[in-house]
Amino acid sequence: MQQQQVVLNFDYLRPDQNLVNTIVHDAQYIKRKERSKSQRKIWENVPYDAYEKEKMGDFMKIVTKNKIVLPQNWTESDTLKMVYCGKFKDKNYLKVLQSHLAWRAIPNNFQPTDINIAFLQKGIVYTYGRDKQLRPVIIMNLELVNLKQFSEEVYINALSYYFGIIRKYCFVPGKIENWVFIMDTKKLGLSKFPFKAIQIATKTMQVNFCGCLDKLYLLNPSSSLSFSWKMVSAVADADTMEKVQMLKPNEYTKIQDRIAANQLEEQFGGTSPNLTKFWPPINIEIPGGYTEEILKAVESMKTADIVIQKEVPASEEDEMKLQEQISKMQIKKDDDDDD
Repeated sequence: MQQQQVVLNFDYLRPDQNLVNTIVHDAQYIKRKERSKSQRKIWENVPYDAYEKEKMGDFMKIVTKNKIVLPQNWTESDTLKMVYCGKFKDKNYLKVLQSHLAWRAIPNNFQPTDINIAFLQKGIVYTYGRDKQLRPVIIMNLELVNLKQFSEEVYINALSYYFGIIRKYCFVPGKIENWVFIMDTKKLGLSKFPFKAIQIATKTMQVNFCGCLDKLYLLNPSSSLSFSWKMVSAVADADTMEKVQMLKPNEYTKIQDRIAANQLEEQFGGTSPNLTKFWPPINIEIPGGYTEEILKAVESMKTADIVIQKEVPASEEDEMKLQEQISKMQIKKDDDDDD
C-alpha cells in the first residue's frame, strides 16, 4: 500500500492551556496502592517511589543482559510502563518489551496510509469532546466492527495510528494522560458481538498505550451480554471492574457524572448533535471543529477502495454455544506477587 506524503498537523486538537492550568491531581489519582499492587495514571513530571525505581533497575538489567537496544526517544516513563505491563515481575519483562518494540518497528502503526484513513472514515472509532478533567473521549461503534471488511492487521495499524494522535495532541504531560472510552454495543447479541476485534484493540492498548484508560463505558448491552457480564464481574478483579461501567439507554445520565452534556452526542444523552464526519478528529471547542489547514490536507489525500464482504448470519445454535462459552468464563487471578 502506497504511503501518503501529506503532512497532517493536529495541533488544533490541543486543549486550552488556561483550562489545563486549573487541573490539580491528588496523590491518589496520580498513583494509588503500593508495591506490586500499584496503579498509576500520571507518568510524566512526577516522582517515582523506591519500589518503582527498584523494578525499573531490574528491567534495565534484563535489557542489558539480552543486549537489547532501546529506541533513541526511550524515556524513564517508557521503562516504568513496561514494568507495570510486566506486573512487576522479571519473568514478564522480556516478553512485554519484545512485543512493544515489534509494534514500534511497524511503520503502518504511525502513518496515515490509505487503508488506515479508509478505516477511520467509517466511524468505527472516533473522538468527541472531553470529560470534566479534560480527558479526551474516544467512541467505538461496535456495530461497524467487521474483520471481514478490515483485517486484524489493519485494525492494529489504524487504531495504533489514531490512538497515537490522541495521546500526542490531546494529552498534556503531568496533567492529562488518560482517556475515557465509550463502547456502543448497539445491543448486539453474543453471536454478533466482535469479541476478537475487541481483544485486538485491548491487546494493542494494554502494552503500547499502557496506563491511558481512565474509564470505559459499555453502552446499550443486549440481554445476553448483560447476563454474561454479571457473571464475569462477579469474579473479576475489583480494580479492573472499577474502570468499567455497563449502562442501558435509560441510565445514560450517569455518564454526565464525568462528562458534561455539551461534550456528549445526543445518542449518549448529551446535547451535542451526533457526529457524521469522523475523520479528521474533531475539536468541538474551536469554530467549525477543524482548522482550514487540516481540511485541505485531508482533502488532498486519496483513500483505498475497500471490498466489503457480506457477513453470514449466525444461527440460534451458534448463539447458544457462545452464551454457554461465556457462562463458563473464569477470570484468573494474577500469580502471587514476587515482591
